[in-house]
Formats: sequence, structure tokens, C-alpha cells
Amino acid sequence: MKFDTVIIGAGLAGVTAAIRLAEEGRRVGLVSAGRSSMHFHSGSLGLLDYDAGHSPTDDIEAAINGLPEPHPYRKIGAEAVVSRASEAAAILRRSGVKVSGSIRSNHKRISPLGVLRPAWLTLENVVTLDALKSLSRPHVAIISLAGFLDFYPRFIASSLGREGFKCEILSVDTPELRSLRASEAEMRSANIARVMSGEALERFTDAVHVAVRSSDAAGLIIPAVINFDGDGEALRLRTAVGRPLFYAPTMGVSVPGITMHTRLLRHFISLGGCLLNGHRVSGADFAGDRLMAVYTDKLDDDELRADSFIFAAGSFFGRGIKALPDSVVEPVLGLDTVAPADRGSWFDADLFGVQPIMTAGIATDSGFHALRSGSHIANLFVAGSALAGANSVREDSGAGVAIITALHVAEKIINNN
Repeated sequence: MKFDTVIIGAGLAGVTAAIRLAEEGRRVGLVSAGRSSMHFHSGSLGLLDYDAGHSPTDDIEAAINGLPEPHPYRKIGAEAVVSRASEAAAILRRSGVKVSGSIRSNHKRISPLGVLRPAWLTLENVVTLDALKSLSRPHVAIISLAGFLDFYPRFIASSLGREGFKCEILSVDTPELRSLRASEAEMRSANIARVMSGEALERFTDAVHVAVRSSDAAGLIIPAVINFDGDGEALRLRTAVGRPLFYAPTMGVSVPGITMHTRLLRHFISLGGCLLNGHRVSGADFAGDRLMAVYTDKLDDDELRADSFIFAAGSFFGRGIKALPDSVVEPVLGLDTVAPADRGSWFDADLFGVQPIMTAGIATDSGFHALRSGSHIANLFVAGSALAGANSVREDSGAGVAIITALHVAEKIINNN
């Protein structure tokens, strides 16, 4: 099969680049090995929430300029990152992913553990401190699901209490929840969302009504266990309870994350893109400084040929790179990597300290071309968490690096540079 561009990896970086190229009329093949890290996404996106000193970012351009040289944002430049960030929000909205937030001023989101943390963008209807402050009074009811262990209402109440909110925790139960609770493995947000439709959703809505009947809370917070796709179930519940309702992220597989990923993929397909789902790249053909074709485990000897390629297969979690006893490697294409020299320097003894291994990734030149045996591959770009240089956990920059670098390399391909 022949494409203008083949993208390896369909996570946030891969699908963002795919959409941008498809919007320009390019024929794009998007290779997806399966579940993306987006399926564990909380519903908020961080651009660079903490600077190099681990202080909350106030001035985004100054924070970018203070990052170490190998960081992807430094290669792009602060001004260009800001420009790409504005473009990113527009692409998300064109894809049906409704978000709020501003690049110039972070807002506070609630993490799955109930901690208030800075964020760049947050999905519509996912709880933020700004949204709660817009209520008529600082009083919220947090709805807990009986037996649901991936949601921490007391932690949320504690965080909001420090912000001046009165919080009460109310518990609900339904036959569907009792059925799922028979197995702890089934009592997960995505499984709850699968049954929350039709009569099951009506029973859940009635249970919420009963729980909040004697409460004068100005708004409700419930775990994100309602299907966001198309806003059908989420909209019906929000309308039925008769007061502002916000969804809080949960641990494990995330309904908002799955919804965001699904909408992005659908938009890509609607633009004429080709999604090769369940395919893992197994080999490649190189000729000089160019990648000519890649092979997948599902296409036998059929090759995916293209004028340009983007490697967006992720870091350790996505198996884009792999840690061996004494080195970090890219296991399929043989691309060069950057990592601390010896395993003893990969980790800090302090669990909460800076972990050097987090900056490991694929080596690129200043134009994000992949390096192989020290030479750049002219038509192979790298985007997202596969890139070396960013510590996405400490910086809370994972989503930002994915989107910004994806748009950056897509523009390079569009402009043929």
C-alpha cells in the first residue's frame, strides 16, 4: 500500500499529526498496535505545568527558555510552541473534543487521586476549580458509587475544603453496580460506562436524585463513569439532576480518555485517513538516508510505502523504546537512542526525585529527523513521548509534547522540509 505519509503509533501524537496532514488532503496511513496511553488519560492536558525548578508555570515562554537544551520545546522554540498550542486547541475542537483553558494561564484540575494540579486544557464537563467557583455558592455534593475503589471522594473533599468549599459525600447504588461488584475486576470505570445506558442510566439517575434530595449543594461531582461519546448519556444525566454536574477522573482506564481518543480517530477517518488497527510494525526497508517502507505483523509480505514517515509509537509504556539490562533501544527500526550512560545512573534513590531514565528516548537532529547509526533519516520524523529530552512526569508536559511536536513535524512534511 502506498501513502503520502505513514505514521507509526496512534496515540495523541500520532493521531494529531494524522489529522493535520489529512486536513491538507494528504493520504495518511495510521498504524495502531492497540490500546493507547490515552485510554488512561484523566481528561486534562498539560503543556508545561511545572518549570525546570518544579514550580508551577506562570510565564510559559520563560519556562520553556529555562528548560535544558535537549528538550523538544527548546528545539521548536518558545514562540513556535505557543503558536502550535493555539493550533492544537483548534484541532481538538474541530475533532469534537470540547475543551476549556488558556495557554497564558493554567487552571486547576482534580487528579484521579483528588489532588489539585495545574492544567492547560480540560475536557468540557470534567471538573476544574474554575468551574466550581462559578457555582452560586461553594457547596458541592460528591457522589460515591458503592464498592467502587478507583474513586477517592474523601481526597477530593479534602482538597476542595482547603479552597473554601463545603463538601458532602453521598453514596448511590443500583442493581447494575451490584452485579459488577460481584467481581472486583469488573468494577472499573469503563465497564460501568458500558452498562450505563437505557433503563440502567434511568435507575442510576433516580438513585442520584434520592441521594441529593435533602442536600442543598449548588453542584454535584460524580466519577467519570458515564459514556461521553456523543454526549448522549452524559447530557441526559446532567439535565435530569437539575443542577450543575461535573465529572471527576478515576484511576485506571479512563472514560474521558477513551472518548477523546475515539473522537480524534473518527475525525481522522472522516477526513479520508486509513487506520490500520491492531497492527504492530515488524520491520522496515531503508535505502541510504531514507526509509522506503515498513511491514506489520498483519500484512504478511505486503509493505506500507510512503514519501514520509512519523515515528510516534511512544516511550516505554507504548513499547516505542525498550529498556535492556544496560541500555535503552528502539527495538524495530534500529533507531539511535539517548539515555544515561549506565544503569546505575538511571534512577534516583528518592522515589519523588528526578528520575534520569524519564528523559530517555529516540535521538533526533534539530529538525526532529530520526538518527540511525549516527546519520539522520531524511524522511523519518519522531514525535511525542518517543523523543528524548523531556521528563513528562515531573513537568506534566506529556500531552503538550505529544501534540506540539506532532503538529511541528506535520508542518515540516507539509512544507517539504
